[in-house]
Amino acid sequence: MTIRLAIFDSLIGLTILALPVQYLIDSSVVNLACACLVFASSLTVLLYLRGTTALEFHPLSACALLGFCVSSQLGALLVQTAARTSLVGSLHNPLYTFATLALYQAIAVSMHALYRFFSVQKPTDVHLIRGLLGWAGIYETPSCGALWYLGCVGLPTLLLWHFEGVLQKIALGFSFLVWAPFLIPFYSRDIGESYCNIRLQRILLVVYSAVIGILGLALNARGIMLAGIVTVALLYLLSGMRSNAPVTGRGLLKLAALAAVVIAISGPISDLATSMAIARQGRGKVSAAVMMRTTLHIWRQPNVIAAYREDQQAAARFGAYDEYYIANPVLARLVETKFYDTAFRFARTITTDDQKARLIDVSIQFAIAGVPGPLLHAIGIDIDKDDLDFSMGDYLAYLSRGIPLGGHKTGNMFAQGIALFGPLFPFIYAAICLALFALMDLLTIRPAVGAASISALGMLEIWTYFMGGVTYESLHKVLHLFVRSFEQTVLIYALLFAVARLVQRQTKSKAGVPATALLQRSS
Repeated sequence: MTIRLAIFDSLIGLTILALPVQYLIDSSVVNLACACLVFASSLTVLLYLRGTTALEFHPLSACALLGFCVSSQLGALLVQTAARTSLVGSLHNPLYTFATLALYQAIAVSMHALYRFFSVQKPTDVHLIRGLLGWAGIYETPSCGALWYLGCVGLPTLLLWHFEGVLQKIALGFSFLVWAPFLIPFYSRDIGESYCNIRLQRILLVVYSAVIGILGLALNARGIMLAGIVTVALLYLLSGMRSNAPVTGRGLLKLAALAAVVIAISGPISDLATSMAIARQGRGKVSAAVMMRTTLHIWRQPNVIAAYREDQQAAARFGAYDEYYIANPVLARLVETKFYDTAFRFARTITTDDQKARLIDVSIQFAIAGVPGPLLHAIGIDIDKDDLDFSMGDYLAYLSRGIPLGGHKTGNMFAQGIALFGPLFPFIYAAICLALFALMDLLTIRPAVGAASISALGMLEIWTYFMGGVTYESLHKVLHLFVRSFEQTVLIYALLFAVARLVQRQTKSKAGVPATALLQRSS
């Protein structure tokens, strides 16, 4: 059996096993109906990816499909079953939520099959956009030194995450570079010993990871600590799903050892994430050293952690707004089912003409706000972006329940689209999917023969595409992706990669010049 088939068959087997276990956990009609919906929807995606060449020739868009399935449905089924918790527990309207998600996932899969059918082209064809990306160096293999340079440029921007305004936007724009050094093992595996001294690089990566972990604790930012780990894990998972190499006993032993380590540290890591959430009330008010000491102190207080989790469960039962669904705070970052459920709950109550008019007005303002300020002033549009310092999730909660704006609650484009366009939105979403698939796959490298590979920039964006490649927080986020965000990311990477190549070229040039010649130049 190949690695690819082993991974898919394992996921399919777990999905099948979870269904009867959910019956034993909660035999209510609603839970069983939801479990069957998730079961059918998840198997559709897994069988589609297993039985087609989607991952071989369109890896990034296929990864986005898998991410949609895992983050909204399959992840909920597997995690809640493993925790012996009902799939519908703490959801407001689970049947509507899972049925709606299954519908839009079916649309995404259908559009991906259609996209693959019409995107077949000759390997020698080079379109304008791909030609420009190739000229900018997007499809080149970065050297080990270039990846370290990109990482060292991105790392300091983590310190700007909690600032407001321009500094925060700079941090968000450059943050993807932080994980560049973690690509070194992948290139070393593919290229061989000529790429780098992999033993030395592994030591450096351990030190680099420790620095990121310390920064995450000091800034009380769980996302900083999680994003790098998940990015690497996703790259290995995607690599395995594309591998036709046979499964070996040695490989199984390594996987078993890794699984044992993950299980052993999952409890302490979960407690640490909860400790960071408890200590968050001091973020921005105390020094980094105090924040770290507070977090580690709480980490050693299991009673405090247990009490906090009980409060979260109580809020889920009685609060006007809550985010509690997955008990493990680390896994809760990977399963966003509750956010969909809450957004659908709010959107379904937006029925009056006044509510819809206000939602349309705010949606238009958000769309316009994504255009650079100087350009807006040049064409005579005056809009105060500070007045829009809230999320679409905030606004849906405000229109529905009168909950004050703020907190940047997570919304979703499905809830917004249903509220705005009603039964027309599935057709709009189908068109959006086709455009998103084409945009994502621009970051893949198409060889003359064989499967496509993923560019370095595509690998750095894998976490973003997995969690939200076809499920953005709002419709204006999709628009901003096409008119600004994608171009901005490509430009940042291309410019810094060009600088890295220039520095390396000069370094090699100087290294190749005799010392006497350098002395003569300096004199």
